[in-house]
Amino acid sequence: MPTLTKLFEPITIGSLRLKNRIVMPPITTLYDYEGGPRHTAFFAERARGGAAMIVINLQALYPGRAGKSGWVPDESVLERGALTINHDLYVPRLRVLTQALHEHGCMAAVQLAVYGFWARGGYGAPAEELSPSGVRLEGPQYRPGLERLSFVREGRPATIDELHEIQEEVASAAVRAVKAGFDAVQLQALGGNFISRFLSPVTNRRTDEYGGPLRNRARMLVETVAAIKRAIGPTFPLLCRINGDDLIPGGMGPADYQQLVPMIEDAGVHAIDLMPGWYETRQPVNQMCVPRGAFVYAAEAMKKVARVPVSANIRITDPLLAERILADGRADLISICTPLVADPEWPNKAREGRLDDIRRCTGCCNCWSDLAGSRKPIGCSVNARAGMETTYTVTPAAPSRNVWIIGGGPGGMEAARVAAERGHRVTLVERHSELGGQLLYAEIPPHKGEWRVFTTYLTTQLKKLNVTVKLGVEATAAGIVAARPDVVILATGARPARLVMPGADLPHVVSFLDVLTGKVEAGARVVVIGGGCNGSETAEFLHSQGRHVTLVELRAEMALDIDFWNRWVLLDRLVESGMRMIVNARPEAITADGVRIVVDGRVEVIPADTVVYAVGSRPYNPLQQALEGQGPEVFVVADCDEAQRVRQAVDAGFRCAMAL
Repeated sequence: MPTLTKLFEPITIGSLRLKNRIVMPPITTLYDYEGGPRHTAFFAERARGGAAMIVINLQALYPGRAGKSGWVPDESVLERGALTINHDLYVPRLRVLTQALHEHGCMAAVQLAVYGFWARGGYGAPAEELSPSGVRLEGPQYRPGLERLSFVREGRPATIDELHEIQEEVASAAVRAVKAGFDAVQLQALGGNFISRFLSPVTNRRTDEYGGPLRNRARMLVETVAAIKRAIGPTFPLLCRINGDDLIPGGMGPADYQQLVPMIEDAGVHAIDLMPGWYETRQPVNQMCVPRGAFVYAAEAMKKVARVPVSANIRITDPLLAERILADGRADLISICTPLVADPEWPNKAREGRLDDIRRCTGCCNCWSDLAGSRKPIGCSVNARAGMETTYTVTPAAPSRNVWIIGGGPGGMEAARVAAERGHRVTLVERHSELGGQLLYAEIPPHKGEWRVFTTYLTTQLKKLNVTVKLGVEATAAGIVAARPDVVILATGARPARLVMPGADLPHVVSFLDVLTGKVEAGARVVVIGGGCNGSETAEFLHSQGRHVTLVELRAEMALDIDFWNRWVLLDRLVESGMRMIVNARPEAITADGVRIVVDGRVEVIPADTVVYAVGSRPYNPLQQALEGQGPEVFVVADCDEAQRVRQAVDAGFRCAMAL
């Protein structure tokens, strides 16, 4: 069993003692907007799972009413259900939350979030957008799609009087935190939010005492820390969350933040949490393409100068990596957010040495896309219970039933796992020689290898739960009926849609799966027809092999079926690769040596040794009709019901198994 000595060693932050070094940093869930128990249940589950401290993100300033700024509707935030800490009205609800965490031996901290919108007139007054200097970050060097993030805006420059008032409002929020039972307060000064925009020379162009050299630019942060200390006392644990590296052109880097650290320590900060990057950062930060532990360097740099504990963050999904970071002295604490969304029991399983039982975060960023892309409550591709803790409770089934599952993709494997965990006798039949289904192909393109950790997790769990797995078996209706199951779950997946056009039946025309799996060796010149997710990723795969690739898309933009948080990252890589990408292109025919397209009213023939088509998927479900009326109860899940993503397939498999 691996030894995780440092990870589970207690640590003191000011007067606060944590039972281990694992902290769940702030995450916006939007569950609180519903006004029900889901928000508290979500965090209580992570507390039960063994985290030493959970930090809750709450708005510290009065957001006010909508007016022209559009921040909140005319009804108060309380009436909408959102949980903040900008008014005493919220203290009772917050006390319920902190008590829920304390019941599991978990410390509760609150991040006092300071965005750029504020109602100077108090609760319910019209809101204004404030900033240090009114500088808006725009241009190709910044992340696209910023207009979809309503909280990333630049308002008018704040006056000095307003800055002092804001400092006192944040201090008042800290007092409410104490009343609500929080054990620590964390001041937010990162991500391009209000205080961090004062720190950066890019957004702070002031010429008064709050602008110019770093000591002046840090004044807003230092004075806010001092205001909090005056309000709640010098010994109450106060943390500060900073970037450590802004990752924007002209922004602050690790060396600059090393100069900041002693300033905030002297002001009274007891610990520092690092989270590199602003909202505007174009460089990938959370995505699957980012190597594990890629930003530990920021924590390591701060630890060299810090006198207080420093926490490392982002893409630390493996307990062994977390242990090495601590053992090597690169950080004192480990902040893991999405890994705890994926598996609330990550800490307990790691402490018990059950590393192969941890459901690892893959970095797919579905959760981030929920929030930023569609402003809906977060979910998780690999954990159907994330945010559904009060609804999805896995309980023993009565009676135990004989369940056959046809299809070993993510939906079928999840159904098998949950059904077996509930006590059913489960047989899983997969026609290929390996479990995984579409995930086996999803992990092949560059930067997609983390999908393998989910396949490995599910495969391991099926073994431990004694699921009978039949590989390399083509299920038939007669064979299934002969086995006399009580229930049959069909999860037979999807297959690539066929390309329909003149020349589509030529021997050098193949599907994207043919080249990803190595069934077909592509030639030197490749045309990929279809610029969605499958086509774009396959094009990148082929380009990485040194082939000359042309990507053709009928619509006006590439990769429109890729979620908000990943799309620009893939497109940036494709553009940087130099491959030719043609949009608004209608393929008309394929010949022996090329593809004829019509683009902008003109005809062009693109030379090609191999033509790869990726024009969508179609459900594959050959058994449902044949099984009707044959005895067993039949369910259909995942792609064989309709083509879906991993998250939908996993959720469908989970819900199906729960219904048995």
